[in-house]
Amino acid sequence: MPLYFIGSEFGRQRDQIYQDLRSHKQNIVEGSAERSLSSKLKLYDVSKSSGQEALEDFEDMLRFENLPRWNKNDPRLAKLRAVIEGYSPSRPSYPSNPSLPQKATIAAVLKALGKEGNRQIRRGEGQEEAEIIANYIIDVLIRAGYVLDRQIDAVEKKHEQEGGYNENLLKKRLAYRSKSFSF
Repeated sequence: MPLYFIGSEFGRQRDQIYQDLRSHKQNIVEGSAERSLSSKLKLYDVSKSSGQEALEDFEDMLRFENLPRWNKNDPRLAKLRAVIEGYSPSRPSYPSNPSLPQKATIAAVLKALGKEGNRQIRRGEGQEEAEIIANYIIDVLIRAGYVLDRQIDAVEKKHEQEGGYNENLLKKRLAYRSKSFSF
């Protein structure tokens, strides 16, 4: 999602947020492909840190612009989830449409929130739009952090019960050697 509500005077912050958001996603992707549980955990931890950093930047933007930070039960967030993610507010954990939701436009989001949904957002305008977008991204980052925490917990439990990649390779090697040298 473009960060058009951050003006050019915040170019460095904008670039940092882009990097944090990309790192958040890419480390999850890389971690999920890792065979080593300890490497997987390290990448997930980096992802979690990047997500937290981006979250803090969005909260700073709201404070800087004197915009409100919505709580997780704000009905506007339920409406945004329905429009953007295709989730029904009455059943927030199940997609109302099993296929991927269509890309939501700013107009559709504003319309869902009872706002004028047919105007273009230009730089320097749209404090209300900035509030909506920042709060939605904060919500997504918090939910992603929660899911990532559950994934980290599961990998840690697996590591505890089954051992790490190198440990298991060593066990296999020792078992092979004991078979090779037994008469």
